Amino acid sequence: MKPHDQADEASRVDGASFRLDWNAAAGQARQASFRRLRALGVGDDEEEAELRSSGAFGEGSRSVDDEPAALVYDSNLDPHLLATVRAGSRPARQLTFESRDLVLELEISGAGRLMGQLVPPQAAVVELRHRAGTTSLDTDELGCFHVQDMPPGPVSFRCQPADFAAQAVATSWIAL
Repeated sequence: MKPHDQADEASRVDGASFRLDWNAAAGQARQASFRRLRALGVGDDEEEAELRSSGAFGEGSRSVDDEPAALVYDSNLDPHLLATVRAGSRPARQLTFESRDLVLELEISGAGRLMGQLVPPQAAVVELRHRAGTTSLDTDELGCFHVQDMPPGPVSFRCQPADFAAQAVATSWIAL
C-alpha cells in the first residue's frame, strides 16, 4: 500500500474500500473553480497563471493559527455596478472579507492605491502578502491603513490585532 502522502484508503458504509487521490481531487476542484470564474467573466488565463505561480494554492498561504476571512463582497461581481462599467465609468473596486470577529473593508482605485479599514476599529498590524514578499502596515486607532502602490499580481492580507489575545485573521489570495 502507498504511503498516506499521495493517496488514502477510505471505507464506505457497506464495508467496501476505495482509493482517494487527494492531489488529483484538489486539482480538479481548482480547475472547476477557474471554469466557473471564467464563465462569470471574472478570471482569465493570465490571472490563473499568476495565482498558480505565486504558490497561492500551496501550503503556507496562511498559518493554522489564523482564522480564515471569507470574501463576502466584491464590487466586480455586483450586477448593479456592472451596468455603470458598461456605461464607461469604472468605480473603485470594493472588497469585504469577513471572519468571526473581524471585517476587513478594502477599496482599490485604478491608480493602484488601496485604502482599508478593520471593523470593529482597532489598532493592528496588517501584512500585505504578494509575490515579492510581505509589506507590514500599521493601522491607526480607527483601524485604517493605506498603500500607495499596490504590487502587481495576486495578494492576500493577514491582520494581527494589537490585542494579542485576539486571533490573527488571514484572507484568501485574490488577483486585484
